[in-house]
Amino acid sequence: MADKLDWLNKHFVLIRYVSVPEVVEKENYKLRPDIAELSKGVVSAEDLVYRFAKHEKFREACELMAYIAHRRAGVWWGYRCVNALGEELKENPAVDRDIADIAASFTPTVPDFAKIKPPEVDPAVRAHAEAELAKARAKVQAARAKADPEVLALLEEAVEISFQQFKKVHGIHPIDLIKKVGARLGENRNEIDPNSPIFKAADELKAQLQAARADIVDTIKSVIPPKVPEHEKKLRDNALSAVYRWIAAPDEVNSKRCLDLGNECPDTPAGLLSLSAFWAFGNLMPGGEQTVPTPPGLAANGLSQVLLMCALHKGGTRKLKERYELYFKLGIDVLSGKDNWEESLADGKAPHEIRPANGGPANGGPANGAPANGAPATGYKRWKPENPRI
Repeated sequence: MADKLDWLNKHFVLIRYVSVPEVVEKENYKLRPDIAELSKGVVSAEDLVYRFAKHEKFREACELMAYIAHRRAGVWWGYRCVNALGEELKENPAVDRDIADIAASFTPTVPDFAKIKPPEVDPAVRAHAEAELAKARAKVQAARAKADPEVLALLEEAVEISFQQFKKVHGIHPIDLIKKVGARLGENRNEIDPNSPIFKAADELKAQLQAARADIVDTIKSVIPPKVPEHEKKLRDNALSAVYRWIAAPDEVNSKRCLDLGNECPDTPAGLLSLSAFWAFGNLMPGGEQTVPTPPGLAANGLSQVLLMCALHKGGTRKLKERYELYFKLGIDVLSGKDNWEESLADGKAPHEIRPANGGPANGGPANGAPANGAPATGYKRWKPENPRI
């Protein structure tokens, strides 16, 4: 590639298809029903990309760009996006949850709004009731003071005789019965008996569940080997190195290497990008006696899924929408010819292999966040539509 094509501003040049009908026919690109309305009246694929972006549909814009991109440029774009994710993860690494921590406790957490609160008595109501009770007691004492002492004594004796008769029949003195009823009324009727059989059954069930859970965890761990960070990093670096070699020279040897290294970690963005580079080569049987063409849309869909994996990746410093907006801006620079692999080849080192010096950013970027060698910065800034054709 002879130059950076700066004079072309933001018009796409590194593309395989110009119109939307063309990419639909030749790459099996499909517009989702929920965004089909935005495509009405738009024939130019470039215009539709910018229309998606204007409506902040950055994921949809990136997907269409993946389908129309020149395959070599598309792989370079994916490479830049995977590196951008790597920079995020250096600042805020993703933490994998140990499967042994899942469902480790069977005790439910009750939110505050669902907790039963004890009834609260209005202090004013309590004070009024106590005052009325004091008045009633005072009236009783005043009435006793006015009564004839002999008559009052006879009355109390008769009442006590009646109470004793009640006790003989029912086995309890009426006064004691009243006190007992009062004590019962003051008890917490919702108090839970810790010796209830239901708690014993619950403990037995928990023990059975914990035993079954431990057995399941052991089974899963026996068939899924634990991740070793150093090994994971080696697989990622190997896949990205294969991708970069393919970008520099997309031949049969490098395509086969992308296939081999991509298959070692296909569930990672770097591994899937390596496979996408192999698919972008266009021949599923490199080195064979005959060419087996890559099915339409396979390489484009692979690249689109790489961006999705990057956007959904745990950890990092950006959210999904911010990542897609960043990947969109990186893609614009690649497809318009502003950013390509020429200068990194001249430097003699792949961007993902460059390590920061003196605390500066990785991938050879300048410390102030500006683009290095014409490459786009990975800092997040809001994209604003500039294309007058939208």
